[in-house]
Amino acid sequence: MKHYLPIVIVALTSIVANAQNIKFGKFSPEEITKKASTINPTAPAEVLYSSAQHKIDWDKGSGNLLKTSIVTYRIKVYDKDKTPDHILAVEIPLGKGASKADVEKLMSLKASTFVPEGSSMREIKVSKKDIFTKNAHDYLDIQTLTFPDVQNGSILEYSYEIVSPFYYNTETWYFQETIPVVKSILSLETNETLKYQEDSRGQYNVKPKHTTRKESTTVKQGGFDVNSYGYTKPSHATYEYELNKLEYTADNLPGYEREAYVLNPRNLLSSIRFELAAYSPKNGVPKYFSTTWDNIGRELIDSESFGRQISGNGFLDDKVKELIAGKNTSEEKLNSIYSFVRDNYKWNGYNGIYTDKGIRKTFNEKVGNVADINLMLVSMLEKAGFKANPIVLSTVQNGMLNYIFPSKAKLNYVIASVDLNGNDILMDATDINSQINLLPLRTLNFRGILIGKNNTKEIDLQNSIMSNDKEQIVATLSPDGKFTGTFNNYHDNYFYMNDRSQIQDDPKEFEKTFIKDYTFDIENFRSNDNNEGLIRHSFKFDNIQANVIGNKIMFNPMLFLATENHNLNYETRNYNLEFGTPMNISKSVKIKIPEGYKLESVPKIYNEKLINDAAGYAYNIVEKDGFLNIYSARVLPYSILPSDYYKPFKEFMNKIVEAETQQVILIKQ
Repeated sequence: MKHYLPIVIVALTSIVANAQNIKFGKFSPEEITKKASTINPTAPAEVLYSSAQHKIDWDKGSGNLLKTSIVTYRIKVYDKDKTPDHILAVEIPLGKGASKADVEKLMSLKASTFVPEGSSMREIKVSKKDIFTKNAHDYLDIQTLTFPDVQNGSILEYSYEIVSPFYYNTETWYFQETIPVVKSILSLETNETLKYQEDSRGQYNVKPKHTTRKESTTVKQGGFDVNSYGYTKPSHATYEYELNKLEYTADNLPGYEREAYVLNPRNLLSSIRFELAAYSPKNGVPKYFSTTWDNIGRELIDSESFGRQISGNGFLDDKVKELIAGKNTSEEKLNSIYSFVRDNYKWNGYNGIYTDKGIRKTFNEKVGNVADINLMLVSMLEKAGFKANPIVLSTVQNGMLNYIFPSKAKLNYVIASVDLNGNDILMDATDINSQINLLPLRTLNFRGILIGKNNTKEIDLQNSIMSNDKEQIVATLSPDGKFTGTFNNYHDNYFYMNDRSQIQDDPKEFEKTFIKDYTFDIENFRSNDNNEGLIRHSFKFDNIQANVIGNKIMFNPMLFLATENHNLNYETRNYNLEFGTPMNISKSVKIKIPEGYKLESVPKIYNEKLINDAAGYAYNIVEKDGFLNIYSARVLPYSILPSDYYKPFKEFMNKIVEAETQQVILIKQ
């Protein structure tokens, strides 16, 4: 949203060069000849330098506040084939507002691949054919550039400038990347009358350097000056003011390692964004923009595109009466209304906390954005006598809310809730495969804000229904050490919802993803959905080879179901463990032993518990009637564990890896 302030008009001056004075295409001998990252020698690439320079000041011509941002990246490629795709193809987001004047403008763009040739670099410029623009949705365009002719040893460099009317906040700047970063700089320079507050995240705390400089501008006034010759000219006045600058510098940051139980890895990366807190003119009354969740709630309830969409709506009355007719319990009525909206209205893929079409138009056209659909659900539930309210949130992809830093700008999604017997029942009708209290992954971002008519409250965004992931192998082991058999995997609830959605989107891609980590031959992959909440994935396998040494056969009895690592890489973590759902993961393996063989070495039995019964694990193996029967079960009763569980949970997972990497030895009698 654009904010207009009672201002003195000042000039928008150019952003000063950054502290390192990086010149495009000018490289040091070390940058040219560097063969590997000194931070991580195995990294496929590294950021040699990155910076974002924001300046927010008034435009002399229009009198409006403008945000000018210059972003620069310099990247060294060591192994092109392993370099992440988002490094080789860069996306530049350009926001749009409700009016045609409210658009972010790409003022300049420079990008090149520099290819090594001896002790120098040959420049290959990114051309127009390497750049294309797509419309992500009504309020966002994305310009994508692809670097040409990238080779091992290449340096990729790009720099662009954006002028934006959306000065209320800055884009989140990530100091860290999936690859190492040698140096990253963020700066914010603002007129002295503007106060911004910092929202910082991540494992590394980056401290700012604060500087000020004087600026002056001459502006036109209402009267005229008369010179000694009698000529008149417009009267002008010169104003002096200060520009305050914050500059953050981070050096030698490691690349982000894949960390388990994080729904959005970017929530772990060190980052900073700014949001306008106050406007304090020298001779005027301050205007404060920092707010509370209750103030945000009142604004939303009064909004034509939010709270006022929920009330009234007489056109829904007959449909609600029809849906609850003959339903005796609150649960039956709730399920009837929720199922109707979910099954009959299509989400157009657009997020947002405000309606686009409005509830009436959405009801008739049967398509809308997330607010159109879920606010209609809230309205219908209210008409059925439920205490229903919307919950606003930031999606997983959008990053986690900072709850001590209330921000309407960070909200981009809305779901429905009902208070039923003192319990908060959560619903999202945009996903055809979701259920009551079983939310899509995109919404599971720790907490949201329930918007009541008179107050707000934080709500845990957690799935509460236990979901089962059951894996089964039945196999035969031959005397030459080869396994053949069948595999079945059963999913319900949350896992069922995710599988079903992915299969509906692209069944071939689902199969490819499902089997990509298996290194043996697979036949007859099938996914069978009973359409009643259970899906089974199955295949046949052969040619899995055990170690045969003389008259002994040695192998891991879990075969390809073993948990061999846990990807918990930190000593401590200041971010929750996110599982998505309470879950029960069970694995069973039944192996027919070759005739004439018996067990010489049997794995240990394990029974483990996390503190406060926050997780449990069991592992057992039994030989009976010529078969080995192996069973393991892991129970996670909560969808989220606080960060202070990280260390004990890591130890718990170490025990699971220890159990499931044990070996069996068979000896010929």
